[in-house]
Amino acid sequence: MKIINLTLENFRAIKSLTIDFGGKDTDIYGANGLGKTTIANAICWLLIDRPATEEAGFDPKTTGAHGLHHRADITLALDDGEQITFAKDFYEKYTKKKGAAEAEYTGNVVDYYIDGVKSKQKDYNAAVERAAGLPLEKIKMLLVLGYFCESMKMDEKRKILFELTDNLTDADVFAANEELVGLMQYLAMPGTSGKSYTIDQWKSIAAEERRKLNKDLELLPARIDEVQKSLPEVIEDAEELAGKILEWQKKKDTLEKQKAAVVTDDGKEAAKLATIAKLKAEVETKRAAYVKQGAEANAAVNQSINEVTKELRDLDEVIYRSEKNLANAKDKLATMTEKRQALMSEYAATRQETWDAGQEICPTCGQNLPPERVQELRAAFNRRKSEKLTAINNRGKSECSQDMIKQTEAMVTEISENLKKAQTARTDTAKRLQNLKETVVTLPVFETTEEYLALQKRIKELESRQNENTAADNLALNYNYEITKVNDVISDLTKRLAKAGVVRDSQFRIKELEQELKDTAKRLEYLDKGIHLCE
Repeated sequence: MKIINLTLENFRAIKSLTIDFGGKDTDIYGANGLGKTTIANAICWLLIDRPATEEAGFDPKTTGAHGLHHRADITLALDDGEQITFAKDFYEKYTKKKGAAEAEYTGNVVDYYIDGVKSKQKDYNAAVERAAGLPLEKIKMLLVLGYFCESMKMDEKRKILFELTDNLTDADVFAANEELVGLMQYLAMPGTSGKSYTIDQWKSIAAEERRKLNKDLELLPARIDEVQKSLPEVIEDAEELAGKILEWQKKKDTLEKQKAAVVTDDGKEAAKLATIAKLKAEVETKRAAYVKQGAEANAAVNQSINEVTKELRDLDEVIYRSEKNLANAKDKLATMTEKRQALMSEYAATRQETWDAGQEICPTCGQNLPPERVQELRAAFNRRKSEKLTAINNRGKSECSQDMIKQTEAMVTEISENLKKAQTARTDTAKRLQNLKETVVTLPVFETTEEYLALQKRIKELESRQNENTAADNLALNYNYEITKVNDVISDLTKRLAKAGVVRDSQFRIKELEQELKDTAKRLEYLDKGIHLCE
């Protein structure tokens, strides 16, 4: 297959170009950016729908251009001389939505042509394969540098390599790679002697088993969780329950032996004595219950009495403190009032003091003192009088002012009112206490009750050696009752033991499932290693 010519239109940076190869080898030269690589990419894009450079997302669009057709045509000469032309037309698609004023860009379209006839992509690719005489994958391998190493699928790559080898066996491959020695144990066919699966056979078997194992790995945790949810919150020890059953069985055996001994003469006498002792014990039990009944009947009342009594004591304390405080306040008020009256009298007397003119005459010579000396004496007299009045006033302010007296009077009034309230509350509380005491129930003496008298009558009848058989029968009935209760306990313990057994089985099942989960994961890891070695 030879290239006759190549035509490009709006292909990347090439606006229009036709190259006439003429079926000959052709070298293309030029500076960087002139389109050498674009020509190579165009040829590859026409034949294998990908660029020679393996550029991701390649398309032939001219950068920044819209509304153009980007076309490439190549004409090939086949070995038989026939010529065939392949062409691709790449363009933008615009769609006008209903109600829209303008069409919108909705993607790119590639049209395929064979000898000018529009074709489907699969027919186009088939025609390329026929023209080249090779599958499309091999054409890609020849045209694209690095396609074989980097892009081709492993199976296709292996297939081609094995086609290039001559009589290569699995044993040869094993011998060339020490890591693959372990693969032999995977390929060995179970139940045979020296027979092995092929690589593809074992991979198929492993893939199927791997699917099942993965499914088990998904289901096993849910199954474990389901069993765990079925476990009760409280799990009893089966061995402990079995021990309790054994203990109660021993009690039952003892009771049955004691019951059997009652039917003998000695047993009847013992039964009578035991019944009397039991009746006497019952008397004391009934007495205690009777006393307790009386206490319980008055429990609420006694509690109320205690609470009200405490209230009464608290009120007495309040009254005592109030009376004491009132007495102190009254004494304080009387003292301040008396002191204020005295100070006021002293103040008034001081104010009435006047200058004695006789002090202006010298006591020695009887002559009038000089005016200057008289003035000094008058000034001293006025100063002493003023100081005395000030001192009296200050004492009144600090010890018995009107404000202080009013505050003390208010205190007396307040304490008096609180005292009256407390006294009134005490009177009411004392009445409540008396009413509560009157509601206390007083039961008659226990020895006067019908219950006590009936028990005493039964004891006297037995002590007079009457009704021995009846006593034995009653004791036997008591044993039967006790044995029935023991049987009920044993039955309950047996049910709980059975339930504990189910729980134990569930716990064992959980361990089995958890181990199965580990084994499955281990087996899956083993298979993955084998598949890796096969690859």
